[in-house]
Amino acid sequence: MNTMNADTIRFVRDRPWYPLDETHVYEIPVTRLAAICVDCWSMLADARFSGDVLPGERLRERYFSLIDRDDTTPEEWGKFMDTLWNVVDAMDLEQQADWFVELNDPVTIKGYYWLHDGIEYLDAAHTMPRDEQ
Repeated sequence: MNTMNADTIRFVRDRPWYPLDETHVYEIPVTRLAAICVDCWSMLADARFSGDVLPGERLRERYFSLIDRDDTTPEEWGKFMDTLWNVVDAMDLEQQADWFVELNDPVTIKGYYWLHDGIEYLDAAHTMPRDEQ
């Protein structure tokens, strides 16, 4: 799915990452980025915001339909979460990184950088071998 060679993505923020204590840098292995994005989304407290930041109009419509109903079943929510996982897993790493920023107060995030073999890159494309660019 993702052909990028980056090992890690480093998000830099102007304030410490909660609950990571005093660090302004949050490093996420690219293999965990989709799961961390879904975890961040599932911990949002504001239902309206949660729906507004979902990737894709159809997913947003489905979410708002579920929260507007009083008779939604756990099975329906389970199917919704399965769909969300599939959508996020199908995103490329740059889309996942952008969504992570959107979920985590984008005004405070000053940038993110791709790491490959300990070298920091400004964009994901530069982490790929020349014949894949």
